[in-house]
Parts: sequence; C-alpha cells; structure tokens
Amino acid sequence: MADLQEELITLLQQFGLSRNACKAYVSLLKNNPATGYEISAQSAIPRSAIYATLNRLESMGLVNSEGDTPKKYIPLAPSQLIDHLNSNHSENINGLESALDDLELDEEAFDFWHIHGYNNLIIKLKEAINKANEMVLMNSWAKEVKQLESELADAEKRGVKVILFSFCKLNKNFGKTISYNIAEEKIADIWRPKIVLVVDHQISIMGSAKENGNRAIWTSNEALTKIAMDYTILDITLAGQRLKIDVSEVVEKIMKKDNFDLDQLIEKAQLK
Repeated sequence: MADLQEELITLLQQFGLSRNACKAYVSLLKNNPATGYEISAQSAIPRSAIYATLNRLESMGLVNSEGDTPKKYIPLAPSQLIDHLNSNHSENINGLESALDDLELDEEAFDFWHIHGYNNLIIKLKEAINKANEMVLMNSWAKEVKQLESELADAEKRGVKVILFSFCKLNKNFGKTISYNIAEEKIADIWRPKIVLVVDHQISIMGSAKENGNRAIWTSNEALTKIAMDYTILDITLAGQRLKIDVSEVVEKIMKKDNFDLDQLIEKAQLK
C-alpha cells in the first residue's frame, strides 16, 4: 500500500502539485473528513505548512472545507479529479498555444533539440508517432518497439504507412516489418541500443537508447532527416540481401521523389 501511495504522489506531482499537496490529497482519500491537525499527522506534513497546503488545494478545487471549529476537509472524488485535471490541462495547453502563436516566432530557429534521459526519449518518440500523417519509419531494438506498441497501432489505424526495421526478435509486427529475429540479449553483447525514427519525411529522432546516460536528438532539419532515412534504407537493403527477401517495394515507399530528375539534369548539361 505504501508503494502505491508513493506512486500516486509521484504521478500527481507531474500535474504541477507540490509534494506536500499530493501527500495531503492522498491522505484525505484514505481518511475524510479530517482536520488540518489530523491530515498533518497522517501525511507527515509539518503543522507549520499544512494550512497553506490545504488552502492551495482548496483554491485549485481539489478539496472542500466544511464547518469552522474545527474546520474539516474532504477531497474531490477520484473520478472527478481526472475530469478536473483533464479540463485544466486542456485549457492551459490551448492558452499556451495561443500565446506562443501570438509571438510569431520563426520555427526554423528551433529545428534541433537534444534529448537527455531515456524517459524523455520515449515521450518524444510517442509524440512524433502520434503526429504522423503519412509515414513512420523506425529502426529500433525490441525494447523500444514494445513501449511504442500503442502509438504504432494507432498510427496504422489512421492509415499511416508504418515501416519497421530491427535486428532484434520482436513480439509484434507493425505495417511492413523487416527483422533479423536475433535475441536482443545477444545483440546487447556486441552493440549498444540505438533508435532512428523518421516521420512524414519531416522530422527525425536518432541516437542512443540506453536506459542510463541516454543522449539523442530531435530535428526537423531536412538534411539530417535525409541522413536518418538513408541510414535505415541501407540497413533494410542489406537485410534484404542477407535474408534473401525482396525489399524494393519497402524502399520505394520510404523514398521521397526529388523535385528534379538527376539523369535529365546531366543530359541537359552535356548538350550545352
């Protein structure tokens, strides 16, 4: 039970609540109504801080008070808490989006971003796949594919072309999957885990996929995205040769037709 309470407190903190506020709310879920003194004792929040914490929770609409001597507090029901946080989150996101649009910033100035930490990497991968409209190209190990199963499945349902390459044996295939079916632990003895993701020929995420000391990048730079795409095309092409399978259709789906025909350009140059 203690572990479950700590997990709940950690999750609530991600919505902008202080640790004391989370502890007070969780304490009230177990025992309510309760006085400030009782909440302080049950949650190990210092008495000097408990009333400021409860006032903050009340102003946020997460607790209500009743009576006066002594005042007692009751928490917002868990089912209503989800709706409350979801509504606030949506309003805040919409407000932030509107304010950022008003700044009229040049997006090209932000076309490169370092990703530190494995959890942040997974978050950015999910975000990118969820925004895909045409194609998701991923070169990954089994561990990351498993964590992205829901997002990849949703992308397929939206009609997005999903192309997945891996040296590892995968539990589940998506779209067109090409794999050497090697046990991940055997590969780990030779290589360090890495990830390459290209979405809609427009953005890419690539780098290390280590759980500790992870470093990767997110970019919308066209040249870097082309490099990421070509890197995976090479892996797929070599896999086709080694596994004796025809990957030409897959490569064709990945390739984005250039705005000019190189052969025609050379021919015109030679005629001059």
